[in-house]
Amino acid sequence: MDSREALNLRIRAATEKDQLLGIFFDSSQENLERMLGPAAAMAVRAEALGSRSIVSFFRYPVADLLKLADLGVQRSKAGTSNYDGSIAEFGRAAVNYFFDSQAGKMMSFLSGDEPHRLMASSPSAYKAVTTFGERTYERVGARSGRLICQGELLGPAWMQGVVEQALLKAAKVTARVRVEVKNTPGTDFTVHVEW
Repeated sequence: MDSREALNLRIRAATEKDQLLGIFFDSSQENLERMLGPAAAMAVRAEALGSRSIVSFFRYPVADLLKLADLGVQRSKAGTSNYDGSIAEFGRAAVNYFFDSQAGKMMSFLSGDEPHRLMASSPSAYKAVTTFGERTYERVGARSGRLICQGELLGPAWMQGVVEQALLKAAKVTARVRVEVKNTPGTDFTVHVEW
């Protein structure tokens, strides 16, 4: 589904205008600390970002975040054998970080425990925190839907982690997720979800 080669194609495709909020960096740093330990996580951060400080609600290039995640996965023992799963963990970490914030608590409150409502709100939520990609949600059945992503630079594994964790954390359902990738860099894909 996703690979280091595809992620590097997304890094090269990203422009300086393709940005997201610093909360993605915050959650990724927490994930790196779980993966590698605090000292190794700080070394990865310094290598990927230099001495730049990150502010949660300022925007930063998505390419920098992808470099940080890739470098972390490469330093992780599990990451090299399961690249998809390791990148998906960054998506899960972003969801946990977001839903623990005030904005995430409000979104969870507004969507309640209804999975379709939560999934239908995700395209506008992503639009608020990123400057790239188009996402639409379609209800397929009573307990299924699909999230269609185009120009999604975070990629299919990251989004799989997001969908699985968001449905678990906010809607309290365990989802079965299948991702259908449409192009080589993994920027265009459909996330099929059932619960």
